[in-house]
Amino acid sequence: MSRDAQNLAILIVILMGLIFAAVVLSKTPREARDWKDHFARTAAFEETAPGQYQLSNLRTYVFDAKGGAAPGWSDASLDTDNLAEMWFFIEPFPENPLFAHSFLSFVFETEDGARKTVSVSIEARMEKTESYSAIAGVLRNYELAYVWSTEQDILTRIAVGLDHTLFAYKLNLDREQMGRLLAYFARRTNELKVRPRFYNTLHSNCTNELAKAVNEAFPKALPWHRSWVFTGRSADWLYRLGFIEDADAGSFDALTAASDIRELVQTHADAANFSDAWRGAFSTAAENQGAGEAR
Repeated sequence: MSRDAQNLAILIVILMGLIFAAVVLSKTPREARDWKDHFARTAAFEETAPGQYQLSNLRTYVFDAKGGAAPGWSDASLDTDNLAEMWFFIEPFPENPLFAHSFLSFVFETEDGARKTVSVSIEARMEKTESYSAIAGVLRNYELAYVWSTEQDILTRIAVGLDHTLFAYKLNLDREQMGRLLAYFARRTNELKVRPRFYNTLHSNCTNELAKAVNEAFPKALPWHRSWVFTGRSADWLYRLGFIEDADAGSFDALTAASDIRELVQTHADAANFSDAWRGAFSTAAENQGAGEAR
């Protein structure tokens, strides 16, 4: 091939790359699309008093092993004075556990001992004709969604509907810290409803969007780490930073071995008090394991 032909080929490749980039960058995120049913509604928060919120469009699906789901949506009243716990969950990708989906749960407990939970999961919001692809997630194919749901919704979707491994880690945070985080997540949720943004596999994914919200509430609490991209390593990172309660497990590997809740969720999927049921079984298993190691 002559030098002129080589230069022409290079020029064509560059022009094609520029055209492709222009097409991708010209895309505009939108709220109004033909969404999959479980993405059809977007959550919104109204602060009714300092630290008190009314959450609308809380998703309340319950998934079964046949791939079906009983759909539902509701509203919830949340009071940060009642915050008792926060949990971090990891769903490793079956094809490559270096990557994972991560999300959070807020646990509220009132004076009479009643408990309720809400979870926030940051996801690629898909239309009815779409399926998830990491490559498509880089090319502005999905809007970003802050999905608020009951624990029964998201945990049964993963452990029952998909039969995926699921790990649960209790976080080392006090009530004031949990309240500030809820406030920041509420604000970011409302902003996204007004100004939609694109999901991005690399820099606006489930894990690093959580980290960004935490860093807004507590500047530099979560410095950039490779787990922002290799999301399957995010729990290990949080453990080393001291944010995950270890219950004297001795090592992260030992803690993780005791933190797989897939079977617990499957066992208690239909329980009326779902969150209390799986957590009670989880605590009992941890206590039994500790007693066994002590012997």
